[in-house]
Amino acid sequence: MLDQLMQIVQQNAQSSIVENDNVPNQYNEAVMQEAGTSIFSGLQNMMNSGNMDQVSSLFSNGNNAGDSNIVNQLSGNFIDSITQKFGIDKGAASGIAASLIPQVINSLTKKANDPNDNSIGLSGILSSLQGNGGISNTINSVGGMLGLDKDKDGDVDLNDITKMFS
Repeated sequence: MLDQLMQIVQQNAQSSIVENDNVPNQYNEAVMQEAGTSIFSGLQNMMNSGNMDQVSSLFSNGNNAGDSNIVNQLSGNFIDSITQKFGIDKGAASGIAASLIPQVINSLTKKANDPNDNSIGLSGILSSLQGNGGISNTINSVGGMLGLDKDKDGDVDLNDITKMFS
């Protein structure tokens, strides 16, 4: 997923980073890398902090990312990072984040929900963000929220499906 995310950042960074006089040319690639890393690690931290439903909702609902609290948090982390690492003015950094982060999240959401694009889907995004837990933890978490863990053993499996029909 990180590779796809970096491609999306590069596709959307032309006006906000490359053509931006506030970003010295020697830092263009590094600022784009920082955007991708900030987004990925920020979403991963949110997932690991128990905010899986909000992250999942962001990607599955297709909502405008500009209105999202998650995007605001990701933008704040990115702003802090590029002001500290590259000496970019905070106002300029805020402008970069305001134009780039929502575009990237919207593009990633479209890609995740595009039935004609098999490169990454919602389950792939969630699995990547969960790290070692993978998709089985996602299924178990969502299944638990939906009341599918009928035998209350902490997972959703064949035993639960059997109990649904008995």
